[in-house]
Amino acid sequence: MTLSEVEQALRMARVYASEKLPWFAPALYSARLIITEACPFIAGVDEGMRVYFNPKEVALIWRRGSEQSFIHQLAWIWVHEICHVLRKHSERAKEKQAKHDLWNIAADLEINDAQWQGLSKPSNALLPKNFRLPDGRLAEFYYDELSKLNLTVEIWDEGSGVHGQKREWEISQDDPEAPSLTDLEKEVIRRNVAEEIRRHKGRGEIPSGWLRWAEEILKPKVNWKELLKRKVRGAITVGTSQRLDYSLLKPHRRSETYKPILPPSLQGDFTPRVACVVDTSGSISDRELAQALTEVREVLEELRVPILVIPCDAVPYEPIKVFTSLQVFQIRLRGGGGTNMVAGIEAALKLKPVPDVVIVLTDGYTPFPEHRYKIPVIFVIFAQEEVKNVPKPPMPPWRERDTVIIPISEGKN
Repeated sequence: MTLSEVEQALRMARVYASEKLPWFAPALYSARLIITEACPFIAGVDEGMRVYFNPKEVALIWRRGSEQSFIHQLAWIWVHEICHVLRKHSERAKEKQAKHDLWNIAADLEINDAQWQGLSKPSNALLPKNFRLPDGRLAEFYYDELSKLNLTVEIWDEGSGVHGQKREWEISQDDPEAPSLTDLEKEVIRRNVAEEIRRHKGRGEIPSGWLRWAEEILKPKVNWKELLKRKVRGAITVGTSQRLDYSLLKPHRRSETYKPILPPSLQGDFTPRVACVVDTSGSISDRELAQALTEVREVLEELRVPILVIPCDAVPYEPIKVFTSLQVFQIRLRGGGGTNMVAGIEAALKLKPVPDVVIVLTDGYTPFPEHRYKIPVIFVIFAQEEVKNVPKPPMPPWRERDTVIIPISEGKN
């Protein structure tokens, strides 16, 4: 096959894949096609969603079968490569700090078990059953299981779009003829694909794993741990900055450099002050209370400062200063009666010195303050995942950003 014939075949295969699997069309037509012999395998993909095909390998497939099977197989490879980017395999590999070769297998197992009508899966495509593993799992699961085996499988190194490690055959990110897609552009493509999957799901042709993926894209779960930490860090930054000022009472540490000018030095208390009001009323289950303590521990480890824990049911109890994460599980929280987190908040605000932020850990079944305070108050509300109307503080005067919802699964410890 000539280079022109290879390109024509690949573009035909992309059109065919888009007709058979129309929900993937936004990704297929957004991907840049790169034809190069530098790619050592039939195909690969980079983080910029540029799909590479080796023309010699494409011609080899052509010689092995009919024109129809040739197009069907190329269409499957097109879908396979864009699925790596849609599933964020490169980002997930970096998060797991995975070995690129083993992760490539695991990522293939995640997407290869899907059956796409009208597309021909290559005979050497890796499947979970090849390793006696179940279908329908994520790459992280397959990676952990494969790590236990002494594998000798030869695989494609499909490029940075799979494992996040740039290969020498990948073109530069800002190549003028085929520039890399930005992170924002890829997110838009993922959402468009997810919307198309939801629109076509009634046809019964879409695997359940892709249906779940689409719902997660369209209704993403908020990373409440990072949200909570970000809110607390922001409140502490404001609080400590109010206690700092420049003063001439103590010489600047580089005052010798500025002679005869006497520069001021920054003075004040740099130590963050955090108070946690923990709901210990009768409506809080042991599981929820255990999770409340876990969140105190995580905040403590993130900030690396002592935290005052105030147990509270209808009334606040004596504050407990916690210095280490181990102490969180050694303290005994009093309570078990009614519920009034307002009393706990006001007790926290009367502390000397005054805290920079008050974190309220509760199930939400409590009276809420009818006004805001000068000190930031963050409500961390535990709610069963199936509960739709989670009790929140009145808005106004409170704002949505004053609340963090933590979902708790039934039976989860």
